[in-house]
Amino acid sequence: MTRTRARFALTEITLVLAVWAVVMWGVGAKWWTGFNSPDSQFSATLAIFGHSVNDRALDGSYYWTRLGYLAPVHGLIKMFGIWAGFAIWRGLLLLLVVGAVYWLARRVTGRALAVALAFFVGLNTMVLSYLGNTYATGAAMAATFVLIALGASRLRAVPGRGYHLTQPMLVGLVFGWLVMLNPYNAMLAGFLWLGIRLVAWWVDRVNVLALLRELLWIVLGFAVSLSAFLLLGHKMFPGLDWFGTYRSWNAKLDYASFISDPHIWTRDVAFLVLLLSVIVSGFALVFVRNRWTATALMLALVNIAFTLGYMQLIPGPWIEAPHYAAMCWPGALTAIVIAIACVFGQRQVSLAGWLFIPFLIVFMLWAGNSNRIFDMSTGLSIVLLTSAVVFVTLMLCATRGSLVGWLAVMLALIVMGLASQFLQNGRGNLGIYGQYPMNAAYFDYQVEDLMRSNVAAQEFVLSHTSPTDRIATWTDPDRLTSTIAAMQLWGKYNNVAEGAVLSVDGANELQQLLRPTVLALYAPSQAQIDTFFASIPAALAPTPLECTTVPYLGIGSPTASVCVTHLRGL
Repeated sequence: MTRTRARFALTEITLVLAVWAVVMWGVGAKWWTGFNSPDSQFSATLAIFGHSVNDRALDGSYYWTRLGYLAPVHGLIKMFGIWAGFAIWRGLLLLLVVGAVYWLARRVTGRALAVALAFFVGLNTMVLSYLGNTYATGAAMAATFVLIALGASRLRAVPGRGYHLTQPMLVGLVFGWLVMLNPYNAMLAGFLWLGIRLVAWWVDRVNVLALLRELLWIVLGFAVSLSAFLLLGHKMFPGLDWFGTYRSWNAKLDYASFISDPHIWTRDVAFLVLLLSVIVSGFALVFVRNRWTATALMLALVNIAFTLGYMQLIPGPWIEAPHYAAMCWPGALTAIVIAIACVFGQRQVSLAGWLFIPFLIVFMLWAGNSNRIFDMSTGLSIVLLTSAVVFVTLMLCATRGSLVGWLAVMLALIVMGLASQFLQNGRGNLGIYGQYPMNAAYFDYQVEDLMRSNVAAQEFVLSHTSPTDRIATWTDPDRLTSTIAAMQLWGKYNNVAEGAVLSVDGANELQQLLRPTVLALYAPSQAQIDTFFASIPAALAPTPLECTTVPYLGIGSPTASVCVTHLRGL
């Protein structure tokens, strides 16, 4: 019996690792997929250089509080180096996503469909785009997939069996990680988990004592996770108070000021994937009525309801900013996974049937490379056509035998894979937030080269300053080099007044309010820096410029200039 279980577990692990390896190395998926500037650079520089960046900033802001990303990535970088550390982190996140989806699917279906569903999620451009982005969204998405899988693991096929306390402890640990990644996503994931549990509590009529015991272990796991990250944060950023920083900045920030258009989501075709998840889950509930299909529909609905409700309660960039909007995808994709898996069930698939999985991969890759932009009417047409095909295929799957059912479910997956990839890639560059196209998951935009230049520039700045220095940043008037300056926390509270030269008001602000000891200057050409440097008042006693250049794309010049000057007069 023990040997049989070991063989079973080994087979399951092997399949998960096989899917993970194919997505990592076998399909041309990119390891560096883009930035949400300047936030992605903030996360990257703090993960690489830690408090060395924060100490030199005029205002370290709240960026360092994202310890769920910064602490583990910083640890990996210290052990394996910058580029290997980031690569390992991406690989671990992808493994969590693929493993969680496979484990979730295996609760209700066989290995073949679980593998296909793992590829369906693992090859999704929204998922891959953020796993290869240095912002915390990718980690938050992976954690949410895990939290949903843990919640669904309590949906027992046979009611009445005893509750194990391992799952709620793990739920607490993951929830603590989510809080340290992004509090907004922690709330979204928490409501998704609660939706899953409400289905189980209602179906099984769990008694109050069992509920209290479960919640107690969740709180315990959460406390352990939170305490561990706070200790790591104290070591990584000595002297800083996580709770104090979070409270002060939460009170200071006006989230509504980050919105360019509160109705922009009505023009974002990518959000139609969320609508598709509701439709598919509803179809599944029509054909198979059980706790699993009810859970799928609950996930899809809660996902949308929380997002729209939170937007009304606390207006902010939750729908407009792609790195926030992407956090809706774990709920939508897992709803589809559960729905499809439940309709097909535990039917056997022949060895020949496995050969259809490569077709799914090929179609996902083909659509994933698309760079076509779609308007909302076209997007709705895609959803309507997809829904019609999925309804027919799920009906065939639910009413016919194994062979027809398998062919039908694979066709449904392929059609949904095509639709989701086209819709995600087809959103265009909406709003005020810079975002690389979602096809960056497979198309090389030379993001790694840009990051290597960012790192080289920041290493130069750090090597020409000391921990006691206070650095203010200046970039060319068009902000073309702001993505490099972001490595030293470029932003409102750390910037010199904008302009090609330092104005009188800017000089007064520099002397009376900012009072930096160093200026870090960034521009596409050395001449721009020289012009600005010449405008610095002699009373500030700037030292001669110390400069370097780094190769850089998209700034109208093959290289960017980075200079440092010390202000001896301050």
